[in-house]
Amino acid sequence: MPAEPNPFYPEMMHFALPLHATREELIEIAARWAADHELHVSIERFFPDYLVGAVPVGGDLEAAIAELEPVRRICLRQSPFDIVAINQIQHVSMNAQSFTMVLEPVSDDGLRATALTSKMGDEDALRWWVGLVRETAEDMHRGAWAVDPQSGRRLYISEHWHTQGAHDLAAAGVPMLASNGSAVFEFDDLA
Repeated sequence: MPAEPNPFYPEMMHFALPLHATREELIEIAARWAADHELHVSIERFFPDYLVGAVPVGGDLEAAIAELEPVRRICLRQSPFDIVAINQIQHVSMNAQSFTMVLEPVSDDGLRATALTSKMGDEDALRWWVGLVRETAEDMHRGAWAVDPQSGRRLYISEHWHTQGAHDLAAAGVPMLASNGSAVFEFDDLA
């Protein structure tokens, strides 16, 4: 899980932890981090219109999400958010040093993969976020096979993580889908 230089923005460091997780688990992680570290939180709805809202430090994240549904992304940072953006790209650009979580719903097709991710120019700040992710990942499962449903070809991905909620869904037969494309993930500890 090391942070890596970003080839498009050489002055920026990038971190991503690919995983399968339920919306509820990601909301709980964000709420816990915000409470434990007095972080600022923004929530974004992409459809039917783009809307962004700020959750005050110590605010009720679940209640704020319920008011803005369907929320698709949570951003966290150590300073207040500027929430005048007109789209999700502008929001992240205007609020540098943010850590993001995309919330994927369970659909009729299955649960799509997501990531805990950030792009920052401050290496120390990014290392702090990576530390939070590492602590949280201690309670997650690791390792998955990406399977092409047409050819049956399999690729092992040791750095793919999943939460207990995603594990339980997969054990119940819910397909674990790639973030895009047709690949299906089979968790290593369910094989």
